[in-house]
Amino acid sequence: MSIKFGWYKTPVPGDREDKQVPHARIISQGTLDTKYMCKMISMSSTISSADVKGVLEALNFWMGFYLSEGNSIELDGLGYFTPTLKSRIETDENGKNKVVAEADSVSFRCATSLKSQIREAGLEAVKKANTEKLTQEQRLENIMKEVKDSKCINCSTGMQINHCSRFMALNDLKSLMDSNKLIQVGKGKQTMYIQSF
Repeated sequence: MSIKFGWYKTPVPGDREDKQVPHARIISQGTLDTKYMCKMISMSSTISSADVKGVLEALNFWMGFYLSEGNSIELDGLGYFTPTLKSRIETDENGKNKVVAEADSVSFRCATSLKSQIREAGLEAVKKANTEKLTQEQRLENIMKEVKDSKCINCSTGMQINHCSRFMALNDLKSLMDSNKLIQVGKGKQTMYIQSF
C-alpha cells in the first residue's frame, strides 16, 4: 500500500534565481463514497452495511446538533471538530457600518493516530505520463482493456488511463455503448460501465 505522487514545478517570482521549484503532489486514486466505506466496514466487522450507514447518519445528525450548540466534538482516532464563525461588515439603515458575526463552518483537526497512519504509508513516485495524444481507437482499446481487467470502469478512470478531459472520456464511453460493447449501470456519481453480454 502506497501513496502515488508526481513531481511538479512551481513558477516563482522573476527576481529569484531559481525560476522553478519542484514540489510533490499526490496523484488521486479516486474518491470513495459512503456506500463503499460502509461495505468495507461491514466486511471487517459483524455489523451489516445498512447498520453502518445508519450509525453514520446518526453520527452526522448528533454531531450537527451539538456543534450547532457551540460544543466541540472529539472522536478517538479520527479527530477534533469545532464550529467556526466569520465576521462581515454590514451597513444599517442609517448608513453606518457595523460588524456582524455569523456561524460559518466546522474546523477539523486530524487525530495524531490518523496522521501517523498516513505518515507511515509508503510513497511511490510516478513518472509523468506521455503527453502524446492518443487516437480514439487507442483510447477505446484502453477502456476495453480496463473493463476486461477490472470488470467495470467509470468516467474518472477513463480520464486517468487515457490522460484526457471528462468530455472526451464521456464521448468515448458513449461511443462504446452505441456500438453495444458497454452498458451503463447506475446514475450520477455512481455511474459505472460494464461489458455488454
